[in-house]
Amino acid sequence: MRQQRTSRQWLHLVLPLALTGCLSLPSSGAKDASSIYTLHASASATAKAPTPAQARGREVVVVPKPELPAGLGTERIALYLQEGRKLDYYADAKWSARLDDLLQDYVIQRAKQDLPGKVVGTPDLAPSARYRLALKVTDFGPVYADMADKAPRLDVALTATVIALPGETVKTQFTVKKSSAASANSLTAITNELGTLLASATDETLQKARPYF
Repeated sequence: MRQQRTSRQWLHLVLPLALTGCLSLPSSGAKDASSIYTLHASASATAKAPTPAQARGREVVVVPKPELPAGLGTERIALYLQEGRKLDYYADAKWSARLDDLLQDYVIQRAKQDLPGKVVGTPDLAPSARYRLALKVTDFGPVYADMADKAPRLDVALTATVIALPGETVKTQFTVKKSSAASANSLTAITNELGTLLASATDETLQKARPYF
């Protein structure tokens, strides 16, 4: 993961899951523009998606946008307080795009590396697709024991379903979970280490799914 701009890191406490109000907890430093963070499958994963014509005659796997928990389908960077009972967001920081878009692109780029011989892309390739890899993200973010005054636990969990097309036959379904303590209570550490957990979870998911393609 890469920080594109630096700024004062504020915690913007919003809504327990009932969406009732907000307050800000400032930290030291001068306020600047929002920091922007992104997800990178690898430095070299920049190949353009194949067109349907290029995919014709080859085994195609499509990856739709993943299903996300409520509150995560946004550019805002979410966090959880009280062991996951309250959903909040970091202020003055955001993802470089909606999280579902970033995760879809991330998994596709990772799959191009981990599924050699397969054409992997978005559902635009559906007319020639043999398989769909549907993902449900059940955990993705920092979880604080109480308030956000100490380094959080980082959780990533993916439920994957491999579906054979065009018959919509479910070949397998499983869940991969990863968790670790953040090394520091800063967005740089948290986003970088979330990226490490995501890479581990995605690679394990693709390894488990590979025999079913």
